[in-house]
Amino acid sequence: MIKLIASDLDGTLIPEGTQEIEPGFFEVLSELLDQGYQFYVATGRQYANVRRLFSDYADRIGFVCENGALAMERERQQYILEVPREKAIAIAEDIMSFPETDICLSGAKACYIQPRTEWYENQLVRVLKNKTEMFQNLSEIDDQIVKIAMYIYDFPKHADRIRSFFDKKYGDFADFVWGGNDWLDMIQKNSGKGLALSAVLKEKGLKPEELMVFGDNQNDISMLELTPNSYAVDHAKPDVKVHAARTCKSVTETLRQFITSQ
Repeated sequence: MIKLIASDLDGTLIPEGTQEIEPGFFEVLSELLDQGYQFYVATGRQYANVRRLFSDYADRIGFVCENGALAMERERQQYILEVPREKAIAIAEDIMSFPETDICLSGAKACYIQPRTEWYENQLVRVLKNKTEMFQNLSEIDDQIVKIAMYIYDFPKHADRIRSFFDKKYGDFADFVWGGNDWLDMIQKNSGKGLALSAVLKEKGLKPEELMVFGDNQNDISMLELTPNSYAVDHAKPDVKVHAARTCKSVTETLRQFITSQ
């Protein structure tokens, strides 16, 4: 019996190329919560950003953020995985050495950027509406770093070369996965959305069979593998779909059908 539902955000609940959640989703979410189901957003975004996006439900749902480095429920920290400081600085310095990238260091309190372009600053501050701070030197950042990501300009031309560099140099410490349009995310070994959701399930006394998840990208694979009740959206790449039990066209419609079937 399903008791907890978790869904990725960008590319799953939010169609690619937009900043708006699927039409009708909040109506379905309200019905799920009223019927006693628990819901978690499982995303690569920061907590402050996604809590704002779900502001009307923020105290009724949970959040797995920063690709699983942080889990929160009702402003209570359920799980956190910090990147060791020296390792975070080394990876950040290497990212910043590539002129084709812009860096995003996610902390427990904010995300930290040193934008090369006005477009990138605008994207994080005004479009994504992240809680964002600028830095000049990495030593200025007084926060727990939980996620490191890079935006890659002219993505088709540079992405594979840049990913290969980080895989080769840091592959024993982390996986570097595509996190969305033109983004490369670092996920520490033995971490990710699946591990964070496992911690949530353990705290709540739930089993993986009581979990339903939805995802679309490589950073969702660990949670798709966690439960037999996993869905990859139709436009997910084949290397993601193979890890899901089923595919679906829409999270909202699938959940609406789920409610009707109960």
